[in-house]
Amino acid sequence: MTNGRFKSVKHRVLADTRRSRISMIYFGGPPLSQKIAPLPCLVPEQDDWLYKEFTWSQYKSSAYKSKLGDYRLGLFEKQPLLNHKTLV
Repeated sequence: MTNGRFKSVKHRVLADTRRSRISMIYFGGPPLSQKIAPLPCLVPEQDDWLYKEFTWSQYKSSAYKSKLGDYRLGLFEKQPLLNHKTLV
């Protein structure tokens, strides 16, 4: 996690409608007990973190309860962000 330093983009596909298309998905992730937190090299002081530390299991649980396009880090914010779309 970059603590808002790098912006993420939503996945989208611009397909050529004149050709067939094959998509493959891969579901991978860390162990469920893995702690997720901002990278120390990007945010050395824990007081400056925008998000609380959480486990991959906590994140997946939150993701399963939300819609696909929802902002999924909101539950882990230390303080509500003014514009979360630019800080994900």
